[in-house]
Amino acid sequence: MLVIGTLDTKGAEIEYLAKAIRSGGAKPMLLDSSLSQGLASSEFPLITRDEVASASGSSIEAIAGLPRGEAVEAMRGGVRELAEALFASGDVHGAICIGGAGTHLSGPAFQALPIGFPKLVVSPLASGSRQFEPYVGLRDVAVMHSVADIAGINDITAKVFDSAAGYIVGAAAAFRERERDAPSGESSPTVVISMNGNTTLALDRGRERLGEAGYSSVTFHANGVGGRALEAFVASGRAAGVLDFTTTELGANLVGGLMDAGPTRMETAGRAGIPQVLVPGCVDFITSGPQEVADAEFPDRVTFRHNPELTLVRLRAAEMAELGSIFARKANLAVGPTSILIPRDGFSVSDIEGGPFWDPVADQAFVDALRGEIGSGIRVEMVDAHINDLKFADAAVEELLSLVGGTKGETASVSA
Repeated sequence: MLVIGTLDTKGAEIEYLAKAIRSGGAKPMLLDSSLSQGLASSEFPLITRDEVASASGSSIEAIAGLPRGEAVEAMRGGVRELAEALFASGDVHGAICIGGAGTHLSGPAFQALPIGFPKLVVSPLASGSRQFEPYVGLRDVAVMHSVADIAGINDITAKVFDSAAGYIVGAAAAFRERERDAPSGESSPTVVISMNGNTTLALDRGRERLGEAGYSSVTFHANGVGGRALEAFVASGRAAGVLDFTTTELGANLVGGLMDAGPTRMETAGRAGIPQVLVPGCVDFITSGPQEVADAEFPDRVTFRHNPELTLVRLRAAEMAELGSIFARKANLAVGPTSILIPRDGFSVSDIEGGPFWDPVADQAFVDALRGEIGSGIRVEMVDAHINDLKFADAAVEELLSLVGGTKGETASVSA
């Protein structure tokens, strides 16, 4: 078990955690990411800060002389190199980092370690309205709020560290068992899907149909980070096809809100030549915060309160037209088979006749702009259905199967 931390200021706490991990039946290995001298030795195997600096391609003396930001960045590189090497050698089956700002030192390492490998951050910074991006990124990093600062062993920190030890030891045991029992041989080809709560009904059907045709599916939540994770998965070369059904993140990048996946969303599969079916799922709205925040950021808009924390904001016709042009330009980047399916009767749960987002004029502005710019080699089909009609889900799956080559055999479905 790899235990990462700054031993110059958190030595006693890290030693306590290591003992709790040992009591749980695992063998801890400490990695000192300190910029100044910490523990010179330990009863546990110890990777020193000198070794971390060396792994970064420098020396601890040189790094210590840098401005703090540059020094931290250098040590982060060393932590990553060593963590990757330990994982590749099979010497560790889990990693945990505790501390305050020092937990950022584990960020690149945790992003380099694969999905499924246990990764836990314990920090007082894992609280409040802070962004969790530095900890979690695009990986399955577990985050535990330490409640009290990492400053001594007391009634609170002892309980938190004991729980953290129990978590990481149990997760590592599950990881070892899963690796041992992993089936060998070829797996089913994988279709990547974008989804959110507004398109779940259709995609439950879609995933079922893909399974019947012999494809596994990996579903990413269209919440900004999920879109980036989808693009990264596609870039890894593991996708046989893409059903990009929920492209609301494009609107977030254009107009604002909480679900922005960046300017290259909906481009990776096309550039790589991977067969794809593109759907304007939920492009009719963006997602903002609580109602009062949405009202302040996007005044005089039609809104829908999705839950107490999230408010959906309807896009206007001009924005929908601009989004249609963006959608077309991204689709035109494709060098492989690409089709666009558009549900004529609405793009989201609320975008239905009688619903709060029903606006045929705005939706048609999207369609007209898309048609005006789409390349001749890309098929565009209007389907007489709402996006969540099973008829539309079936049409999207059938179109993708025609692009990827049809039935492949038995499979299972997973979500990410």
